[in-house]
Amino acid sequence: MRNHFSIPLNIYEGDILLGTALPENEFNIQLTSYRSILFLRPEVEEYQSCDAISFEEIIKHEGFLLEKQCQPSHSTKKSFIINMVPEKDQLTSLSVYSEDGWDLPYVIHLWPPVLLRNFLPYKIAYYIEGNELRVFTLEEGSSAQICTAELDKTRLHLKLINYLDQDWKSEYQIRSNQHDISFISFRCVTEIEKTELVIAIHLTYNTGQAIVAFHSPYWMVNKTGRMLQYKADGIHRKHPPDYKKPVLFSFQPKHFFNNNKVQLMVTDSELSDQFSIDTVGSHGAIKCKGTIMDYQVGVTIDLSSFNLTRIVTFTPFYIIKNKSKYHVRVSEEGNEKWISLDLEECIPFWPESSSNKLLIQVENSEEPPKKIYLNKQENCILLHLGNKLGGIIAEVNIAEHSTVITFMDYHDGSATFLLINHTKDEIVEYKQSCLVEIEDMLPPGKAVLYTWNDPIGTRKLIWKCGKSRGEVTQKDEIKMVKKHDFFSFPSFFLYLILQNKETVLQKVHSKLTTCIRHIFCVLYEIDMMTPITLGGKKTIYLVSFFEGLQRILLFTEDPKVFKVTYESEKAELAEQEIVLSLQDVGISLVNNYTKQEVAYIGITSSDVVWETKPKKKGRWKPLSVKQTEKLEREFKEYIEISPCEDKIIDLEPSVKVCLTPSGSNMKILQPHIIPVRRNYLPAVKVEYSTSAHQTSFRVQIYRIQIQNQIHGAIFPFVFYPIKPPKSVTMDSAPKPFTDVSIVMRSAGHSQISRIKYFKVLIQEMDLRLDLGFLYALAELMAEAEVTEQHEVELFHKDIEYFKEGFQTDSLTDTSQASLYEYFHISPIKAIKQMYVLILGLEVLGNPFGLIREFSEGVEAFFYEPYHGAIQGPEEFVEGMALGLKALVGGAVGGLAGAASKITNAMAKGVAAMTMDEDYQQKRREAMNKQPAGLREGITRGGKGLVSVRKTCYTYIQIWSQKEGAAGFFKGVGKGLVGAVARPTGGIIDMASSTFQGIKRATETSDEVESLRPPRFFNEDGVIRPYRLRDGTGNQMLQNFYAKRERSMTLNSSSSDDND
Repeated sequence: MRNHFSIPLNIYEGDILLGTALPENEFNIQLTSYRSILFLRPEVEEYQSCDAISFEEIIKHEGFLLEKQCQPSHSTKKSFIINMVPEKDQLTSLSVYSEDGWDLPYVIHLWPPVLLRNFLPYKIAYYIEGNELRVFTLEEGSSAQICTAELDKTRLHLKLINYLDQDWKSEYQIRSNQHDISFISFRCVTEIEKTELVIAIHLTYNTGQAIVAFHSPYWMVNKTGRMLQYKADGIHRKHPPDYKKPVLFSFQPKHFFNNNKVQLMVTDSELSDQFSIDTVGSHGAIKCKGTIMDYQVGVTIDLSSFNLTRIVTFTPFYIIKNKSKYHVRVSEEGNEKWISLDLEECIPFWPESSSNKLLIQVENSEEPPKKIYLNKQENCILLHLGNKLGGIIAEVNIAEHSTVITFMDYHDGSATFLLINHTKDEIVEYKQSCLVEIEDMLPPGKAVLYTWNDPIGTRKLIWKCGKSRGEVTQKDEIKMVKKHDFFSFPSFFLYLILQNKETVLQKVHSKLTTCIRHIFCVLYEIDMMTPITLGGKKTIYLVSFFEGLQRILLFTEDPKVFKVTYESEKAELAEQEIVLSLQDVGISLVNNYTKQEVAYIGITSSDVVWETKPKKKGRWKPLSVKQTEKLEREFKEYIEISPCEDKIIDLEPSVKVCLTPSGSNMKILQPHIIPVRRNYLPAVKVEYSTSAHQTSFRVQIYRIQIQNQIHGAIFPFVFYPIKPPKSVTMDSAPKPFTDVSIVMRSAGHSQISRIKYFKVLIQEMDLRLDLGFLYALAELMAEAEVTEQHEVELFHKDIEYFKEGFQTDSLTDTSQASLYEYFHISPIKAIKQMYVLILGLEVLGNPFGLIREFSEGVEAFFYEPYHGAIQGPEEFVEGMALGLKALVGGAVGGLAGAASKITNAMAKGVAAMTMDEDYQQKRREAMNKQPAGLREGITRGGKGLVSVRKTCYTYIQIWSQKEGAAGFFKGVGKGLVGAVARPTGGIIDMASSTFQGIKRATETSDEVESLRPPRFFNEDGVIRPYRLRDGTGNQMLQNFYAKRERSMTLNSSSSDDND
């Protein structure tokens, strides 16, 4: 017997005490007593033993509720109710069971009839009607058992304590046939006027227990420091600026399942446009127009730890944080009001005009106030404060829901340049181009850290050395200047132009876009080293390089210094190399409880490829698909006749190939003798090489295929690469599905990681998901049961969140910076067709731009055609030029951010669901009978790019639920086809599920072959090595039974029609 009560239960055989079942523990009944009449009694004096329990009764009620009552010792009290649920012990072997079934072991669960849960951030006091003297208090996040409660009879009197500094009262009767989501109204106790507060109740009927959870659909958290008002359903709700706890918010019950939206008012502003607060994981900004100024408020929507409440946090859109060692004052341009920031202080900033410029004054600085833009991303700008104080770093981090301005102390590498004059008698003069006069001059043998004098001015450094002069510019594009011709490339570059010369030296010194910046700090570098002739025979070398994160411009007339710097940048041959190749890899995901193989992941090698080795010490390189097919066809015909002599064939008009009977020592004879071999590209190939200053790493995965092994699946192939058209592939060598190549070098004396080459290419792919597969994965990876204590701890973390002030750490990048010279992540082809994913964009109803600038998100990738290649470490070392290639520099977050947030929200929604296997099986069978439907979505094309399809399919079919099951699917009849649970907030939960019909998205694609049939399980459920014969036979039987069932269903339907 397993005791789920919070108090011990004594177990008796007649008058003999067999033992005590402690809370959340099991007590095993002795073999000599399990057929006897047993009794239970709570370990409290005021109750007697319960009604008798027999073994026959337990067998009869397996899986069902068996209620027993313990009568009170005093007639004034109510009976103590014990709900018993007998279940067969699943851990015993079938071989021990006898035919009569009497030896079957059982686990008897002992449940209290009602469990109250308080998911409000306020205490609730309650008592049971008829027992007013015993008042209980339910703490925030805690639960309480009501052992005397009877459904349809017990009424609770409730009091919400100290909400908005008042107490609120209500009543609630626990019924046996209530909806999963219901509402009650609390009324204020002390105020004369009628004030109501709507609280939601989530009711779950488990076998043996009813769980009543008090919660609010939304917690509104005000961190703006201003009075907020929320308007919904025609009602205004005020949120005081100094109220630290959340305001409990809910739409009116009659509108709760509609597509509801809210309007916001800040202080004296007008109402904002309507916006949704349902989409969990989204964030954005709301503008409220005022008479004096406009208010911009950041909105973030998070999910609570218990999955029923959305935490909606309102923050100032502009936040300023001082992390420096100086006292700082700031002011908006054109505004005489200055705001002071102490050390480590974080304050809201409310601009009153549209200048978008911020003035910065540091205490004790003799320099005039510096000026930066509020609406432009600034990753690290060093503000010059004069020789007394040095400088202070300003960063402007712009996100969808906030702009955070941070001031920090100077650190190594934060200066724009380190200018070094390593000459004997030459003076280097320099200035920012927007200034009229020369800023300063650098004498011989001196060095100086330089940053822009005017941060909002043109960022171009003009220098002069002798009669030569030039400029270093940071712009949004690089322009290759040769006379009057211009060639533009996207990304951030610094370039140097020497007057009267046609030499262009390039330098990259920037970070990636906002999305990449949240992952790591990125700097691009292309080294430049150029001699400068000053007249006569005198030559000065200009060298640009990085030491750690600091960009250095070195003027030197010593050729040895130039040579040392140049040599340090040369690639090195590997001194040690490790290569790991795997021909085929298979991973089987099995749920051993349900004896079902959920998925099979196969990583397979290529078909036959023919390779050549142009150089003696070079690598084998595959021929094109066209050449491979011709050689393979000729070789098979040649081998079939069992030859004894070599054969010479014409691969192309001027290329002859010699084939040998053994397949060895084959070669191309003309125009040059080159070795040829017949080979396979491995499924997985890992290469690792090291040298004194360089480390290389390359991973190639040829093909990945993920199969849905659940019988009756809508999409049996979940994930697979799509074969490109032959017109694209015939003249190219076979490409792996994924190819990752990384080359790292030590960055001088710094510990900063320096990555010279980082490139990832991914082939075109197809992803198809049905909800049954997601359910099976969620069940497979279900987490361990969360204890009540752990749930309380998670709840208190939710409460701690809104007690904290402004949190800007999560908005800024704190990871260690890395230096990237070449960075490229892209699919090999471009996206041409984009479909509405995971229930569709309109269904999600995101007002803030969860998928912001969708077209920009697509165009932000640099898509390389199929012919594009990736350089491995050795090819890189051999000196293949990187050149100036288009890099990933656009708004990647539009597409990638949306996909990650939708995936995250849906994963949480699936995890919140609880469905039995019978329900899932019926739903899968129902889905399997439905037609394919129509393709829907959005089609977007990219100019001048080769198209790609990356399609994500989600097909959802809802089957009816029995009375009392979890209420995710209210209002859906048995005949409804293609209905979808519309998760308000990205979470499919009981609080806000609505329903909208969508059609199944389909598209024709190349036929995919199954890697192997699903695994067969014997009756004992033991997982054994896979046998193809067993799997094939089981699949044939499953298909036979399915066809027979469909035939019987059709015949039955035909008979009904005739009747």
